[in-house]
Amino acid sequence: MARFKFRLDFMISLRKRKEEEAAVRLAKRLASIAELEEQINSLHLRLSEIADELSEKGRAGRLNGPLLLMYSEYQQKLRKEIKRLLELLALSRREEAKERLALKRAVIDRRIIEKYKDNQKLAWRTELLKEEQNNMEELAALAKARRGLESDDASSKINAPANDQFSPKIGDSA
Repeated sequence: MARFKFRLDFMISLRKRKEEEAAVRLAKRLASIAELEEQINSLHLRLSEIADELSEKGRAGRLNGPLLLMYSEYQQKLRKEIKRLLELLALSRREEAKERLALKRAVIDRRIIEKYKDNQKLAWRTELLKEEQNNMEELAALAKARRGLESDDASSKINAPANDQFSPKIGDSA
């Protein structure tokens, strides 16, 4: 019997490619989320530094109206940027959930085809074993028949006279 050949191997390749593409999209999304989180943390740190500067200058008495206004506007700008980045982060996390689901579906689709391939291969192997068993039984039957013929030939040779000249013939009187 020929080797096992799965007709839908191209489907497995296609499903693997889709799975890899989904994994790459998810990895890119996770990298962008990490970058957004880093930017947000950086802005929070800058806000904290500004608050410390204001406190320090206030204690030293070097804080005047225009400087206070400038710091206040800068803090407001940083807070707006943090808010914008947090909204973008929330959107990215929703997209991440969708991409995780897409990856999960791609994995399931690939596994379904691979399971079908495994089942087909098992059925092929079972059929192959049945065929081999039938061949073995046929060979055993042929061998048995051959031994039977050989034993019949051997027993007829033992029972038959070896030479006709020594055997009495009918009608001959000895």
